[in-house]
Amino acid sequence: MLFSCKISNSLLSYFERRGEDTSVLLDSTTLPEELLTDPNYWMQAADMEKFLSTAVRAFAMKDEGDLLQTVGHLGPEIRSWGVLDSVLRMMPRPQEIFAQPERFLSYFISPQPPVANILRSESGLEFDLPISSDQYPCVTAYLKHAFEALPVFVGKNLANCSWEDFHLKLDWQSQQSSIFAEEEIGHQVSPELLRTVVSTLEKNQMALEERNRELQARNEELLQKQKNIETKLQQTTVLEKVPSPQLTNYDFIDPSSIQTLRHELSRLSDYMVRAQQLITLLVGQDRLTPSVKEAIRRTDWDMVKEQFPHSIQSCRQVLDHTEKKHSPNQEINRV
Repeated sequence: MLFSCKISNSLLSYFERRGEDTSVLLDSTTLPEELLTDPNYWMQAADMEKFLSTAVRAFAMKDEGDLLQTVGHLGPEIRSWGVLDSVLRMMPRPQEIFAQPERFLSYFISPQPPVANILRSESGLEFDLPISSDQYPCVTAYLKHAFEALPVFVGKNLANCSWEDFHLKLDWQSQQSSIFAEEEIGHQVSPELLRTVVSTLEKNQMALEERNRELQARNEELLQKQKNIETKLQQTTVLEKVPSPQLTNYDFIDPSSIQTLRHELSRLSDYMVRAQQLITLLVGQDRLTPSVKEAIRRTDWDMVKEQFPHSIQSCRQVLDHTEKKHSPNQEINRV
C-alpha cells in the first residue's frame, strides 16, 4: 500500500514556512526531497508512517502542541495538495467532496481502498475502510485532521472527524453559516459548468498520479535488479581474490562444477544486459526523471557498468585456469 506525498509535502511546506531545519526528516527516508515535495508521487505506507513519526518526535521536543492537527487544519492555507487544492475550492458544499468516499480517499491512498457500511446524514457520513488507525496512527491522524479542514475550502468552519480502528466518521456541521454573507456571494457559476471543470481536473489528476505509481513500480523493479547484480558481483569478486596457487591444493575438482559456474556467469551477463536495456529504454523515452537519476546515482550504475565486463572476464580466466590444472590429461601426467 502507498500513501500520497501530498502528506509529506504538507509537513515540509509547513516547516519551510516556519524556517525550521528539516534535515532530520529528510534523513529518515531514502526518497530525495524533490519527490517528498511532489504531491503526485507516492511513498510506501511504512515509510510514510516512519516519516510522520519522526516529524512528531522532533516537533514534540519543542512542546508546541499537536503537529499533525496543526498541519492538517492548515491544509487550505498551505496549498500543498497540487491540483486537488483547486478541485476542492470548486465544490459547492463539503458534502459533495465525499459523494464517492473511495474515490476521494484514492487521492491519498493507493490502491483505492474499498469502503463498506456507509451511513449518510444531512450533516455527515461514516463508513468502514481496511486501514487501521492502530497500524498507521500518524498517517490516519493527519488525514483525520485534514478531512476536518475540508469545509474551509468552501468557506465553512472546521468539521469534526474521528478515525477509530477501521471506522471513519465525519460531521460536517451543516448548520454552520458560511463565512461569506449571502449578498457577498454574487454571480453563481453554472452547476453544469462547475461539474465539468471539476470532473476534468479530477481525471487529469488521477491520470498523473497513476503514471507516477507506474514509474515508482518500475524504479523499484530497477533497484531490485541492481541489487541482484551487486550481489552477483560481490560473489565473483570474492572468487577473483582467491589466489590461483591454492587451486592446486585440491586433489580433484568436478568438471560439472566448472560448467555450472560458466552457466551462472552467462546468466549473470544476461541480467546485466537486461538492466542496461531497461535504463536505455527509460532514457530513450524521455523518462530520465529525478527519481530515476537518483536511483542511478545511489547504485553507482556507471561504476558497475564499467567494472562488470572486467569482473566477468576475470572469473572466466580463473575457470579456464582451474579446468586446465585439473583436466584428465593433467592427472595422467602427474601420475
